[in-house]
Formats: sequence, structure tokens, C-alpha cells
Amino acid sequence: MSEEKDVVPMLQRAYPEDLGETVPEHTPETDSPAIREVATEDLGTWLGKGWRDLWQMPVALVHGLVITLAALILLGLSWNQPWMAFSLLAGILLLGPVLAVGVNYLALQKERGEPGGSGLGWLGPMGGSIWAFAALLAILFVIWASFVWMWIAVLNIGEIAVMGQLHHLVGAMLSSGAGIISLVGVVVAAIVFGLAVFALSLVTIPALLDHRIRDDAPQKSLIESIGVSLKAFSHNPGTLILWGLIITALFMVSVATALLALIVIFPWLGFAMWHAYRDLVPMP
Repeated sequence: MSEEKDVVPMLQRAYPEDLGETVPEHTPETDSPAIREVATEDLGTWLGKGWRDLWQMPVALVHGLVITLAALILLGLSWNQPWMAFSLLAGILLLGPVLAVGVNYLALQKERGEPGGSGLGWLGPMGGSIWAFAALLAILFVIWASFVWMWIAVLNIGEIAVMGQLHHLVGAMLSSGAGIISLVGVVVAAIVFGLAVFALSLVTIPALLDHRIRDDAPQKSLIESIGVSLKAFSHNPGTLILWGLIITALFMVSVATALLALIVIFPWLGFAMWHAYRDLVPMP
């Protein structure tokens, strides 16, 4: 009997008398902001809102013009080095979220009812975080570009000239078995790398900018903002992959127009990117 009496208090002590005494489990999932699930029709909403914002804040077209001119200059310098030109085009697409920080800032100003300025007001609040993230994406891009160049060089020694013009490149690759294998490898590598970078940068810059301007934003640092982006992607993989394909398709439209359409498409997508963030990461 004495043993039974001793057992009861032990069992009672195994459970708290008040649920308030329990300590919630902390995980990356519970410690990060809640993510809203989005549907495919939301993608059109983001584009529609972004389009309206663009013409309500036309100063964003200056950002598109600057990016387009810089891209044209770089492509002009590398046109006779096809893989360099191809890599630069891919780099513009992959680094786009960082390059669009000024447009994101204009979107934030519009949301807060503030008059739109030059879109350079982010330079102070963002500090070194924006440059750290840009460096991270640049390193990933260099790794990818190096892999592509080595892949092509190993499989096509003596078959595809290093020099030549960009528009002759695909035809040259399709003219041999090794070239076709190379092209498939480049496409696969681009898809894998593109998905990784897309997940990393989906809403990282808007989340970081939001925190720097709004004190009650849940994410506090670059690492936490990247975590928010990865969480948003993991909660909506199918819908957001479609979003990435839409962005890629619009970029290809820009390429088809010798990048002239990028003057409009770049800031348009920058505004749409902000609305995507607002839908995916609701304000507390």
C-alpha cells in the first residue's frame, strides 16, 4: 500500500497543474511568421496590382531603363563570346530580386501612403544586409556559370568554337551528339539552380525591407528573411513554381525584344513581387 501511495504523487507531478506552465516547443516552423497558402488565381492578382502600381509610380520606369541599359552594354561587350553572353542573361534573371529592391521600396512607400521619390531610400535602412544577400546570389551564380563552362568545354572540345555570336550557339550545339548532351545538361542545371535561387530570393528582399521600415515586422535579420522565403516556397511549391515560370516567360519576352521590353517588365514584376510578399506573409 505504501508503494501505491508513493506512485500517485509521482504520476501527478508528471503533469502540470496549469497548462500555462507548459513551455511550447520552439522550431523554425513555429518561430517564423505564418505563411498563407495562395492559389493560381492570385498570380494574376499580383500582376494586375503590380501593373496599376507601375503607372501610378512611373518613376519606377527609370529603374527599368537603368537595368536595361546596363544589360545591353554587358551583352554588347560579350556578344562574340556566346557562353559569357548567355550567362549574363541568366544572371540578370537570377539576380533580379536584388536588383528590384528600389521598386520594392517604391511599392512600400505607396502602401504607406507616402509620396514616391527616386526609390533609393532603401540605401540607409537596408545597411549591409542587401549587399550580403547580393554577394550570396553572385557566388551561387558564379558556381553555376563555372559548371556550365566546364561542362561545355569537356564535352565539346574542338566541336563548338569558343568565339562566335550568341544566336549561332544553339544551332552549333544541335549539330552534334555531344552538343545535344551539353544543351540538355545546361537546361537541367539551369532548372535546378534556378529553383534553388528562386526559393531563396522569393520574398527575401521585401521581407527584409519590410522589417527595416516597419518595426513590428516579424523577421529581424537577413537569415530570418531567407527563412521566410524558403518557408513560403515550401508551403506553396506548385503555385510558386508556376509564378517562377511566368517570370521567366516575361523575361524571355524581353530577350525577344532585344531587352527593350525589360524597361517596363522589370519594374512591373518588382511591384508584383511586393504584392506576392504581402499575400504570402500576412501582416501581424
